[in-house]
Amino acid sequence: MGCEQSSPVEPEPQPEVPVDPFQALMQQIMALRMDLQQKIPLLITAASYHRFMQTTISKENTVLQWCMKELNDEMVLSAELEYHIAKQDAKDVFEASDGIGTDEEKMGVVIIGRRPESIVITDTIYQSDYGRTLEDQVRGENKTLLGMLTGKLTDFGKFLTYRTMPRPHLIALLVHKCVKGMGTSDYTLMEVLSTNKMEDLRASVEVYAEMFDGEDMVQRIKKETDGMMSRNYGKWAAKLCEFERDESKDVPDNVEELAGQLYAAGAKKMMGCDEDVFLEILNAANEETCQAIRNAYPDVTDGRDLIEDVKKKMSGNLEFAVVARLTPKYEFLAGRLKKACDGMGTDEDAICRILGSSTNEECLFIRDAFAETFEGDLVELMESELSGNFLKMVQFLYKVDPPKGHWRDPEMYAVDAADAGTEFMTELQGCFNPSMAALEGQQPMFSPLSFVGYPNNPFIIPGCDTWLPPSSLPFVPMIDQNYLLNSPVADLASGQQLLTNLQMTIQSTMQLTDMNNMAANGMQPQYFNLAYSIRAASTHCSVLKQDNQAMLEFVAQRDAVMVHEACEGWGTDEGKLIEILTAQSKPQMRRVAQIYLETHGKTLTSVLDGELNGFFGGSTDFQYFMNCLCSDPATLDAQFLVESMKGWGTDEKLLSEIICTRNNLELAQAKAAFQRDNGKTVEQWVQGDTSGLYERFLLECLKGQRREGMIDPNAAEGTADELWNAGLSAGNMDPFPERDEAKLIEITANTGAEQMKLVDQAMSSKYGKSLNDAIKDAMGGDIEDAMRVRSMDKFEYFAEALNKAWEGFGTDERATSRIMGRYSKTELKQISACYEAKYGKTVRAGVESECSGNYKKALTAYLYREMPGYKDVLPRGTYVPLGAGVGAFAM
Repeated sequence: MGCEQSSPVEPEPQPEVPVDPFQALMQQIMALRMDLQQKIPLLITAASYHRFMQTTISKENTVLQWCMKELNDEMVLSAELEYHIAKQDAKDVFEASDGIGTDEEKMGVVIIGRRPESIVITDTIYQSDYGRTLEDQVRGENKTLLGMLTGKLTDFGKFLTYRTMPRPHLIALLVHKCVKGMGTSDYTLMEVLSTNKMEDLRASVEVYAEMFDGEDMVQRIKKETDGMMSRNYGKWAAKLCEFERDESKDVPDNVEELAGQLYAAGAKKMMGCDEDVFLEILNAANEETCQAIRNAYPDVTDGRDLIEDVKKKMSGNLEFAVVARLTPKYEFLAGRLKKACDGMGTDEDAICRILGSSTNEECLFIRDAFAETFEGDLVELMESELSGNFLKMVQFLYKVDPPKGHWRDPEMYAVDAADAGTEFMTELQGCFNPSMAALEGQQPMFSPLSFVGYPNNPFIIPGCDTWLPPSSLPFVPMIDQNYLLNSPVADLASGQQLLTNLQMTIQSTMQLTDMNNMAANGMQPQYFNLAYSIRAASTHCSVLKQDNQAMLEFVAQRDAVMVHEACEGWGTDEGKLIEILTAQSKPQMRRVAQIYLETHGKTLTSVLDGELNGFFGGSTDFQYFMNCLCSDPATLDAQFLVESMKGWGTDEKLLSEIICTRNNLELAQAKAAFQRDNGKTVEQWVQGDTSGLYERFLLECLKGQRREGMIDPNAAEGTADELWNAGLSAGNMDPFPERDEAKLIEITANTGAEQMKLVDQAMSSKYGKSLNDAIKDAMGGDIEDAMRVRSMDKFEYFAEALNKAWEGFGTDERATSRIMGRYSKTELKQISACYEAKYGKTVRAGVESECSGNYKKALTAYLYREMPGYKDVLPRGTYVPLGAGVGAFAM
């Protein structure tokens, strides 16, 4: 018997170990605790990210509001300055034309030295003020439109007239000159149709009909250019007259293919040329596309030149028209100017037309294109070909700067601002990092606006870097981490409750994390769009600020010249002086005075003293006021201090006014000016001219230690008590109190103006008497007057001083001039408001009843005539992104 293999033995089943429910529960709890520990930081990060986005967007909105306010302020100021300049321009043109003969140079300076939009404003003002258009004035009384067409105007006259005409009117005139009479000036016609904007060409059709007895400009052009021998040229001209040329800067992707089509239609043909292909591809193409095709042409034709091939296959008017489209505009016009000067004689009419119809910026482009293309100097060429006033104005054209200091088209400001906004937004998108945003969101965030990941200062105009508060923290539930993560589990029931709480907390934590992340991510478009708007608005604002500063400087320079003109020669044009100087703000007036000194070596005040004194050499009220108006405040205050103490006796009221109404800075500047001009300190003069308590009070005031800007409502009652107890209670319960003079002096001399108002209110409330009345009752003489000045609101004091100057018989013209000439227009408005509230009549009424002659004219003009820039209520708008990076200004 053999051996048999035994069967495997089955293991005996092991009895199941019962699972401890409590232990299993604890394992679940441990797993959930680990999960929650990981999810809480994620929630904190998401909530911090959300907080960063909320806070930053809030700050962006605040900064954008500031930027828009600044932008609108500058827009208003720009418009007002342009009008102000145009108003004087209109007057200059009128004066240049008035009387016998014409001051061509003065007229030319205005018309050559301004952009087209400025000429439009001047023309509107000229029609309103002088009853005729600027164009009509330049042409002269006896020059008709027919005179222009027949060449009766001088070249200089045509040149200026072209620059005064609205572009559609000029195009209509030039087209009519091309087609009138026998034959057509086809080259000039192609020049006009190929180099002007579609908008102006379309508008010229209607203008042409108005100017030339209803004739249709397009039909006339078609009639003059069509013919048996010029069919293709006629088709080209007719296509141009559809006025559908592309004016975008877009270039198609197939320029090589288009260049190849032109080669196949022209130079590649053994005989003839398919002109229709050139018409289809080039006639309505923009300049960028034409140049791209021209540049691609050599690559697809083994180095051939497109313009040279056109010249070989075409001739005459069509050749000229096609070359005009293939040549960059300014290079083409530079070539036309060179052609006008080639050979015997000069085509002055072409020079008038090209330079007269181009803006100053375009003339600069033509000059640069001439230098690059012909390696010559356009101005030198003009100087060799022209003469007289025409040459002077062409020379002036190339050296003059406009009031803004540049010739750039203002319509491009918004375009450039939108581009700047798009570029900035793209930068921010590239460096944005949610993790960095979350870290920022965990910080206090009480700071100026900043953008996550952006390393540079984001602000380009002042005033945007204000410290701004954070938004409130997005909702994060209070999680009892000690209970959920660390608390011991006593039994199965409490453990089950903890498990349920953990599950619910984890679920809500995940939901809140997702909600915060979703909300923060959803805010990204707003974050980037607001950044776009801030940069666009501030870029636009920055350019306008530069323009406005340049225009203010231009106005100051011109005003200094006009002041000199008003004063030079026999007699003084006092009306002109009033018109110029009283319209100025104080800073602008100081700039005029500075320019006058730099230009003529004499101070403006010394010139006014010499020109405006009385018949026997004495100072007139008018002269004194104008001197006050044009002096800087420190010098003027020093002069007033001298007036108060010089000679026999002392004018204590004037002395108190100057020392007690000026702030610390004004006092320091006046003291320095006084010592500079008189060799001694104000304190030395005061000690020599005053005495006693009054002297001590003035010397304390002259220390300039007023606690300006320190306002403490809680301390006001205590100060009122101190003053009352120090001696101001006289006349009440204690008619002869013991007076603490040192305390009275210290408090009244050194308390700031705003705090003094609170002290006055506290004294009235507690003691039934105003601070002013208490001083009246307790003090007397000069010290009373001085302390009262210190206790009063400055503007209320000057309202009272004006009333005293005008009440009773006679008028104190010195006091009137001193107050109204020393302060700015804004401060005078506040004084006027106080005066009207207290006395029930206007300051203007007081001036008109108390003053006369040029003195009255000057006072009222300074009160009510203003230079641009004083608007209080301004329009509001905002930059908004439109589509992909396109910006617009929305009102």
